[in-house]
Formats: sequence, structure tokens, C-alpha cells
Amino acid sequence: MAIKRIACYWSLFKTTVIFGTGVYAGVYIAQNYQIDKVENPKVLLDKAQDFIKSKLGDLSDTKKDK
Repeated sequence: MAIKRIACYWSLFKTTVIFGTGVYAGVYIAQNYQIDKVENPKVLLDKAQDFIKSKLGDLSDTKKDK
């Protein structure tokens, strides 16, 4: 029982440290570098789908040529 409790505390501590490091890095980068705004997730998803469809189309065209 005590080992599970220690493992739980360790997991919580590790997660908190990783999250805090990510927040600190994000704030540091935002303050010291000119970063473009991230697009709307819907727009990014549409771009990813278009990219995948174009690659699949290229792949099917290559197979037809053989």
C-alpha cells in the first residue's frame, strides 16, 4: 500500500515538473521571439486532410503508371 502511495506522489510530482517546465518554456519563447499566431484547429485539420489526400493521390497515380 505504501509503495502505491509513493508511486502516486512521484507520478504527480513528475507531471507537475514537466507541465511547469513547458509553461516556463512557452512564456520565455513568447517574450523573447516573434512567433506567428497558431491557426484555428479547424483550418489546420483541413490543411492536414488536403495534404494527405494529395499524397494518396500521388501514390495512386504512381501505381497506375507502373
